[in-house]
Amino acid sequence: MVRQHWDLERRLARELLDSRREDRWDVFERAYTALYKGCPWLNDAEDDAATRNDDLDFKHFLTLLGGPQDVYEVGSGKARLLRYLAKRGYRCVATEVTRERGERWIEHDPNITWRCCDGVNLARFEPANRYDSVISTHVIEHFHPDDVSIHMENVRTILKPGGRYVLNMPHKFAGPMDLSEVFGLDEPICMHLREYTWNETANLLHRAGFDRLEAVYVAPMALRRKLNLHFAGASYLAYVKAVEAFLGRLSLTLNRKLGRVGQLYLFRPEVFMVARKPD
Repeated sequence: MVRQHWDLERRLARELLDSRREDRWDVFERAYTALYKGCPWLNDAEDDAATRNDDLDFKHFLTLLGGPQDVYEVGSGKARLLRYLAKRGYRCVATEVTRERGERWIEHDPNITWRCCDGVNLARFEPANRYDSVISTHVIEHFHPDDVSIHMENVRTILKPGGRYVLNMPHKFAGPMDLSEVFGLDEPICMHLREYTWNETANLLHRAGFDRLEAVYVAPMALRRKLNLHFAGASYLAYVKAVEAFLGRLSLTLNRKLGRVGQLYLFRPEVFMVARKPD
């Protein structure tokens, strides 16, 4: 199974990186349909959702988003986060690049609407100034690197003035976080087409027209079971960027070791941010 998974992801990743922008949605849809059909255990592995604690996993989103509102999620998978929000009155749009990874996993809920899109050119599918919040969780690392800035510009377009983009993804210094990790590689070469740092992400968001960037801290699960600690702020963003700059000057081996134990000094192994569209 591991060899089959490895061979398939390496082939698909090369196809994705070599794709032309005008063909990219078709290439991505075919690739992810092939991945989940060829490795069905990737979907089966998530069937334990009933045994997981939604409050522990998602309660911080209630603080980050504010009260019930219109929310659009990029790359919803089985829409577990949106089901959690929908039960609390949020009006949600779930999306995926392929039906193999999308609509068939979403239970009927009047507060959740399913749509298929490329995840990048969102303004082709949605009206401008439509949503209070857009969410992406562990999605951007799967995009073609050339498309990330276009994605963020489109997020800004479909957000209402003052709207929030809440995103998280693996941090480059703690990676690789795709199948490359199993083989002890230093960089992702499978379906994570690129992993990012805090500074890179902040620069991309600024160039896309966002302001008031905040970094989000969520306590590790072991601590969260006792104390649901989380916070967001511009000062915390300044802190993690400073830590990142220090780690970036170290050797790759030491950088990765310190990055993976970053929770000891409030440096989580992921980039987690809130960016606001100007009012």
